[in-house]
Amino acid sequence: METAPHSIFRQIGKGACGSVCAADRPGVASAMKRGDNNQARSVTHDSAMHILVEASLSSVRDHHSHLAPRLNIPAHRELITAEDTQWWQARSHRFPESYEHCSTLITERILPFGKAPRYKAIDRFCIPGSRDEIKASRTNEDCLLRCYMGRRKDRLGSPSPFFSLRNKPVQIHQLEGLGLPVVQYAETMADALAVLEGEEAWESEVLGRHRLWLLDFDCAKPMSMDEAGIEQAARAFYRNDPYYPRPDGTNEADDKLWGILVKRFLEASEKVLGVSELPGKMVSMLEQVGKGEGEDQGESPGGGGRSRIVIDVYTKDDQQQPVY
Repeated sequence: METAPHSIFRQIGKGACGSVCAADRPGVASAMKRGDNNQARSVTHDSAMHILVEASLSSVRDHHSHLAPRLNIPAHRELITAEDTQWWQARSHRFPESYEHCSTLITERILPFGKAPRYKAIDRFCIPGSRDEIKASRTNEDCLLRCYMGRRKDRLGSPSPFFSLRNKPVQIHQLEGLGLPVVQYAETMADALAVLEGEEAWESEVLGRHRLWLLDFDCAKPMSMDEAGIEQAARAFYRNDPYYPRPDGTNEADDKLWGILVKRFLEASEKVLGVSELPGKMVSMLEQVGKGEGEDQGESPGGGGRSRIVIDVYTKDDQQQPVY
């Protein structure tokens, strides 16, 4: 199904793997993640891992429908190759003129926040002198918030004048300041570690109804279910951006969230894997690294291009037929 014949695919984001485009329209839509002929990162691999993640989640839900009820994965729709002449002939004119044909992953679009919650986020996080300019900015209408449950108080200590709501990192103290349900977030992230993720909505006075999403699988790799696999998972935990609560032992509230995540993770893992020593070993490894030298394990300073956990708006239109 298509939108209006001449609707334009506008760039709504750009990362290490490539640019992301979408047609502006209400309700359900698609996002097109372009590889931009990037030789180092592959949307083809992203597509393959995305399909595996969706299949694994579906299998887990068949047996444990109550696990991971609140985290979402954008629906995988199609992988277009640069050689798909028919597809590109019908749509290339809708992309910016400079864009070449390239491998393009089409998924469900994660919808941005509307004006009211967007303005509230700007008033909370942006320096006063820039707020009006940011509110009038077209690019900042593409508002998604990255949920940084593992970082409190940025090292720089003050707001940056270079403010953007595109994939805006929101740290744990800011999430708390917004009155968001961080305990439920921690429980959901624990389920995600054990079984991937699921689907539900929360209510917030500032943001309204919203959801968590897991996306970007171009750096995902299979892991073995043994100690080598646990070591691989622990390294990935710290090399990604700080989405999950972390066991640094420096803040009482953060320690409580870590305890909630661990408890839920072990419970979910037992239901999914049965009796196994591996989840407990992984927790021990994460705590050893986190309380010692977690910052030296290759942690990304932000925007590292690995899997992301973001907050988006929830609408009643989300079950309609997908379009792009």
